[in-house]
Amino acid sequence: MTRFAHELSTCRVPASVADWARRGTPRTTLTGPRFTRTAYGWYRRSGSSTSTAQRILDAAAGLPDGALIAGWAAAYVHGVDQLDGFDDHTLAPLPVPVVLPPGRRRRPTDGVSYRQSRRAARHEEVEGVPVTTLVRAALDLALRGATLTEAVVAVDAVLGSRLLVRRRLQRVVDDLLPRRGVRQARRAIELARVGVRSPWESRLRMFAVTELGWHDLLVNRAVFDGRGHLLAIPDLLDAEAGLALEYDGATWRADRSAGHRDRRQHREDNEREERLERAGLVVVRVEKADLTTYRSRLAGRLDAARADGLLRERSRDRWTLAEPEGWFGQPA
Repeated sequence: MTRFAHELSTCRVPASVADWARRGTPRTTLTGPRFTRTAYGWYRRSGSSTSTAQRILDAAAGLPDGALIAGWAAAYVHGVDQLDGFDDHTLAPLPVPVVLPPGRRRRPTDGVSYRQSRRAARHEEVEGVPVTTLVRAALDLALRGATLTEAVVAVDAVLGSRLLVRRRLQRVVDDLLPRRGVRQARRAIELARVGVRSPWESRLRMFAVTELGWHDLLVNRAVFDGRGHLLAIPDLLDAEAGLALEYDGATWRADRSAGHRDRRQHREDNEREERLERAGLVVVRVEKADLTTYRSRLAGRLDAARADGLLRERSRDRWTLAEPEGWFGQPA
């Protein structure tokens, strides 16, 4: 079950003033504290969750015919759980993107952004919500990403959901006529990788690509010892340099707003690092501040670590990427 479908159980669906009147609820009651206005002429009962799904339902209520939930919100409805509608830097909720049909206009609000489409967009209905196709949502995210890195973050998340393959995205973007964002979208789809576990892992990889020119990093590749025992699955691995990069951030065990590892995760991370280092790998741990505030220092740290790895005595390596018989990709 997708996160969107799971959250729906705690959501309240908005209804029009006319619908509430048919249920015996007058307009004067709707404007009171027991109800929340979600759009002009649309209300829902107050006290529901503030989940991403609720925000999407609120935005979808009262849309004109042909209008569609788009961008990150459409991807989330389709099942791309990583694109949960919060800014990874500030944790503030992002506006829900809506594509309006040709000829329709609306002013943006604090919670919803509107964009007019040049032509009627293909769409689907998922859990009762009209959304753009996942291909269209992914393409919009690649075209409209604030930077190439953020475009790659979004495409990584879509590919990581296993709901869409890169080839299909490439075919669509290759058919686009020249316009703003097309060059970025093509590059983002080229740089995107399957198997990325978090947006900050994507940003770490893109830092290595754009700042250091490293293009051969392996994403979440299992590393074994000489007896075929799993050592770890580093976030990123430079196999030539024997360099493992690990991003330290919030995990599925921790609340997203906490932004840090819980104690159990911290202990497991330390144990994994020790196993890798005993086997001869160089390990660098990176956190959010390194990728935002201390970027120049991070570049120096990574360059120094890679130089150390390239100069290592390789005969002492006790690790391999060769998968033992019967390996089915168990988690580290």
